[in-house]
Amino acid sequence: MTRPARILQVGLGARGRTWSRVVRTSPLAEPVAYVDPRPDAAAWAAGERGLTAPVFADLDGAARAVEADLALVVTPPQDRRATFQTLFARRLPVLCEKPLAVSLDDAAGIVRAAARAGLLLGVVQNFRYLPASVRMREIVGSGRYGPPTYATVLYVRNRDGMAPHLNKYPLVMDHPMLLEQSIHHLDLLRFVYGAEPDDVMCTTWNPPGSMYQGDACAAALIRLRGGPVVVYQGTWVSGSNTMAFQWRTDFARGVVVQRDLFGDLMEGSAGDAALRPVPIETTEPFNTDSRVLLEAFIRACGGVGTFEESGRDHLRTLAFTMACIQSARTGLRVSIPDYAAQRGLDDLW
Repeated sequence: MTRPARILQVGLGARGRTWSRVVRTSPLAEPVAYVDPRPDAAAWAAGERGLTAPVFADLDGAARAVEADLALVVTPPQDRRATFQTLFARRLPVLCEKPLAVSLDDAAGIVRAAARAGLLLGVVQNFRYLPASVRMREIVGSGRYGPPTYATVLYVRNRDGMAPHLNKYPLVMDHPMLLEQSIHHLDLLRFVYGAEPDDVMCTTWNPPGSMYQGDACAAALIRLRGGPVVVYQGTWVSGSNTMAFQWRTDFARGVVVQRDLFGDLMEGSAGDAALRPVPIETTEPFNTDSRVLLEAFIRACGGVGTFEESGRDHLRTLAFTMACIQSARTGLRVSIPDYAAQRGLDDLW
C-alpha cells in the first residue's frame, strides 16, 4: 500500500486497549473506527490521549460509516461468528486475537468462510515475534548442537483475573490456562522446533482458592513428530506473585535455556563449563511483538510477503490445545492427527 492501512478495530477491552496503542504507533496503520457496545469503553476512548477515531456501539453501523482496508478483532473468543460474517461480507481481511474460537467446529467454520470469500485471515500468535523465540528457532534450525531430544517448559504465575489491565472472560472459561495461556506455549513448540505434535497426555486441575471457574493448572507430556519429547507445566494459581518461567531444550551436543518469558536466553555445548548468553534485542512485551506481527499482516494484505500465522495454521495449534483438553477429560493419551481427522479437519490440515 502507498498509504497506511485503514483499520477497523472490534473490541476495546483490556487487550483491545493495548492494541489500539499498537495500531496508533505503527507507520503502516491508521485507525478509522472502533466498535464496542459497553459504556465504559466509550468513556475510556474519550479520555485516551491520541485516540481520535470514532467509537461505535455496533459493527454494522461502523462498517457502513467508514472505509476500512482490514479489521482487527479483539473480542472474547466464545462466539465471533456474527462478527466474521459481517466483516467478510464487507470484503475485509481480518486479524484476530487467539484463540480464533473455543471450539474446533467454530474455528474451522471461520477459516472455511474466509477461504470461500478469498480473504486473508490471520490469528495473533505474537509470541512467535519475540526476539527470544526467533533466536531459539534459529539455533534449533542451525543444527550446531544436533537434533533436540528433550525439553521442559515451566510457567508459574499468580494471575489476578480481576486486575484492571486484564480481560475478565477467562474467569468463567472451562479451561482458562490451556485456552488463554498455554496455547501460546504450545504454538511456540510448533514454531521453534519446526515439528507438529504427534500425541499428548495431559491433566488439568483447579486448586482450592482459585478465582477461576475452570481449570487454571495444566501438565502435559508431549511427543513432537521429528522433534523432542516435551514436559510442560503451567499454572495461573501460584503461591507467589513472582512469575517463574524456564524453557530448556537439550540437544545431542548442547543445551539452550530461556529463563524469562521475554528473554534471558543462554546456550552451551556439552563440554562447556558454563552457559553463555545469546544476544537478543530489547523490546516492549505485548507491544513491539504485536506491532511487528500487525505490520507483517498489513504487508501480506498488500501482496508483499506471506503471513505464517494464518487461520489455517492456527487450527493446528488449536487442535493441539483441544487434544490436551480431551486427554485431561478422558485420562487417555490422544493422537493429535487422529483427533483432528475425527473432527473433519482433513481439508484444512
